[in-house]
Amino acid sequence: MVMNPRQQIATVLLAGLIIASVAAMPRTLDAPRESRQMPRASGMVVAAPAASAELSHDQVRDLTYN
Repeated sequence: MVMNPRQQIATVLLAGLIIASVAAMPRTLDAPRESRQMPRASGMVVAAPAASAELSHDQVRDLTYN
């Protein structure tokens, strides 16, 4: 199958983008990450609500058959 000139240009540009992105990846997993700015979470830190007491067996309805 032969590509038209527009498809060939798009293919070359996308291939170049893929190669550039792979070349920009760190070589090892231990690469320093100081150059990347990580977004910081903002807001209030609150404690998790206390676990509610379990219901007694008499308070629980059987919802199998409505």
